[in-house]
This record gives sequence, structure tokens and C-alpha cells, in this order.
Amino acid sequence: MELLSRRNALLAGLATTTVVGGLAATASVAHAAPEVTGDGWISVLDHGAVGDGVTDDTAAIQAALTAAAGTGESLLFPAGRVFKVSNELVASGLTDFVILGYAATLMLGGAQPSTNGGKAVLRLTNCHRFKIIGLEVRDSDRTQQYDGIRVSSSSGGVIDGVTVRDVRFNGIVVFDAVPRQSDDIAITNCTTEGTRFGISSNGKDVRIINNHVAMDWPSTAEAQAKGGVWSAPSDYYDGICVWAGADRNIVSGNTITECGQAGVFTQACTNLVVADNTVTGCQLRGIEVDGSNGGTAPSGIAVGVTITGNVVTNCIGHINLVSARDVTVVGNRIENPNSSRAVSCIAINLNTTKTVVVGNYARQAHATFPAIYVTEASTDVTVAWNTVDAAVPHQAPADTVIIRRSGPGQIRTEGKFIAVGGIGVGNSVPATTPGSVVRKIEIFTSTGASLGWIPVYNSIS
Repeated sequence: MELLSRRNALLAGLATTTVVGGLAATASVAHAAPEVTGDGWISVLDHGAVGDGVTDDTAAIQAALTAAAGTGESLLFPAGRVFKVSNELVASGLTDFVILGYAATLMLGGAQPSTNGGKAVLRLTNCHRFKIIGLEVRDSDRTQQYDGIRVSSSSGGVIDGVTVRDVRFNGIVVFDAVPRQSDDIAITNCTTEGTRFGISSNGKDVRIINNHVAMDWPSTAEAQAKGGVWSAPSDYYDGICVWAGADRNIVSGNTITECGQAGVFTQACTNLVVADNTVTGCQLRGIEVDGSNGGTAPSGIAVGVTITGNVVTNCIGHINLVSARDVTVVGNRIENPNSSRAVSCIAINLNTTKTVVVGNYARQAHATFPAIYVTEASTDVTVAWNTVDAAVPHQAPADTVIIRRSGPGQIRTEGKFIAVGGIGVGNSVPATTPGSVVRKIEIFTSTGASLGWIPVYNSIS
């Protein structure tokens, strides 16, 4: 039925660079531009940058970054200027510093060669307790595959109010060759548009909160050239990514629009929260957890995943779990409004186990495809108290417990009902004779053996 995982070949390009972007983000804080007096600040203009959008300011800005590393001062990009660069800028070994760029732009043009995000417009490495605030980064000619902002081997960082447009790899990325070397990074209130991957992470304690990620893929020249059918290679893939090895990442409160592939794509990570995001119009899943790292075997397995409070609509597949364990899918609103699109709202797929799907609203327009689908290869799955508006609400193995409303004041249970330590049942049928049997429930042991039928009585009142 539904595709179990996605493209192995697609991820091969990532494997060469182990792309990831993760930031530990606290609740966003409004940052007012400080009065720049020269005390504690270095302006890129002081090192020869022009900011006219024509002059190549790469060497001047790099000189300013190098000077800041030597003096411990923070760096200012004056507002209203466009600083053209043709190669990567590197901030290395800085601690307790700010890069401030309200209404200023770093524009990549005539770029030196880079493939698969080998270079970034601005790279931070071995930096600690830092902030990047208000800067815009964009690529004017899209000839090379640069990241916008890349963070590695760093900690205690905040990237707030930054905009990245049209770079051909990651917009904002936290990535380490060995996962989790970067930790406590927050990416908040940022915008990425027209990038291959919006925001990515393989770090620890990375918080990706309240950002806007838009690819608007159906409107791109690439979509027109491909006849509206996405295929690799492409300049547009996933909105927010949490890659293999990441731990304690939060993806929350983001709006993610019309991505070339998944809105939120995660691999074999641990302790992940995906909450309160709005995901619309993606060309693959809205939210996908793939613990197999893009393969068909449980090579990594995602452990400890919470997917809650999200709105996911009009994607080619909506919430999909592959090779995941200890997962809760709670309180989401999922809709497939396209009656000709045979995709599920929630799919519990290949080798997923110990999963609870509770309290979601799912609307399925397709007449024959199930809204909630549980594959035979998944185990220990409970589907309970979901509101499902669909011609075919569920498809699941016999040992999947499904509890749902079957009518006013009524519930229906599919799968074995196992009682441990007694049960209590409230009955909706009015009592006519006190003590009369209304219905019976079959009781099973924890091993599945039947203990027989238990009568259920009306109340006396």
C-alpha cells in the first residue's frame, strides 16, 4: 500500500557530507539593535567592506571576523547594505560574541566551487555562547551548492530573525561529522525560502522553533520543467531535517510550505519532539520518521518520538513512521482533501513498535484508502479515541487494538481486550431489570489465551 520509506538514492548525496542543522532554541526573545559606540564592536566597514552589492567584500569581511577572534569583540553589518561575497566566510574559535545584521544582506555571487554544501556563505566552527541576529543571506545566481549558515563543533548558540533565500543546499544547518558534537543551539524566528533543505540538525539539544520554511515547489521553474512531478536530482527536498545520531531535538511551532519532499524528515535520532507545526502541500510526507536511515531494514531505528499538536494537510502522505520505537502520535489534525490521491493520514510502517496513536483528527477524502494504516510488520500498536472522517477509517493487523466511537454513547473495540487487575465498564443501555445482563466481554491473559466471557450488568438506577 503506502510506500514504506523513501529514496535510498536520494539520501546518498547527504551521506557524502552528513548534512544536518540543529539548534538548541529557547523561547524566542526580541532583540533590540544596540547602540554601536565602537566599544566592544567591530564594523565590517572598518576593515574595507563596501556593501554596495557590486564590490567583492569577501576578504574584508573575513579580516573583520579574524580581528573579532583576536579581540573578543562582536561584529556589525550596518543596515541597508548588500555585502557581496564569492567564497566562504569562517568564524572560528569565538566565544561570547554577536554577529548583528539587521536589514543587512550577505549576497553570494560568482561563487567559488562547492558541492553538497561543502561550503557555507557563513560558517561557525568551535564557537561558544554566540548569537547571529537579523542578517539576510541569499544567493544571487545559484551556480554552486552552498549552505547559508552552518554551525559545527559549537555550543550555546542562538540564530534569531535570520533570513536565508535561494542557497542551493541547507538554509541553516547544525552539522558535525560525528553527531552531537554541537549542543544547546536555538534556531528561532528565522525564514528559509527556495533552499534544498530548509533547516537541519544532527546535534544535541537543538531547538528549531517558530521558523518559516517555504519552497513553494509547484511554482518553481524546476516544477514546470518536470511537469509538476518531483524527481531527483532536485534543488528542493525537505523542509526541516533531524538526521541520524541527533539527540533531544525539538521541532516546534514552525510553518512549512510546499516542500519538494517531506515537510519534516527525521532519521535514526533519539528523544525527538515534533509539536505544533503547520505543514502543507509537500510532495512527499508531511512528517516522516525513518529510523532505517532511508533503507528497508532497521539499521538505526528512531527511539522516543513524540508527534503532537501538528496540522498536516494536502501532502502526498501525511504522518509516516518507519523503524521507530516508543512513539506517541497524539492530538494532530491530518487531512487528505484530494479524493484521487490514495495516501493515508497516519501510517505505522515497517518495523515500528510500541506506538500509540491517540486523540487525532483524520479526514480522508479518498473512497477506498484507509485513513489510519498499520502494516503487518509493525507490532504493539494501539489506535484509540481518534476522530476519523473516512469511508475506510482503519486497516490494521488483528493484534492491533483499535478503540473508537461506533455511535452516540457507544464504543467499538477491535483486537484483544486484556484485563489485568479487573475492569470497570459503564453501560449506555437503560436498566429495565436490575442486575440483568446487557452484554458480555471476552477476557484474555497477557499471553493471549482466552479466560472466557464476563457478563456486563446494567446499573440499578
